[in-house]
Amino acid sequence: MGSVPPAKATDAVLVASEPVPEGTQQVKGIDWLSLPSEQRAIISNFVDQLTGQGFQSSSIGDAIRIINGMVGRFYLHSR
Repeated sequence: MGSVPPAKATDAVLVASEPVPEGTQQVKGIDWLSLPSEQRAIISNFVDQLTGQGFQSSSIGDAIRIINGMVGRFYLHSR
């Protein structure tokens, strides 16, 4: 098998993105630096507890961690 992926796969995945509709709410993580340390601790504990509460809350907790990680990497690279 060659190193080139099958055309059927790339045709299904590598498609042009659609523009984001006007008025769409931007997804962003918690601005940790704008919060007092006590609030940061409360929110962090809450998110940690979400992951053990069931499928949907675990997914929410995972999503929050992923978004915060993405925002954190963006912030570090934009400096």
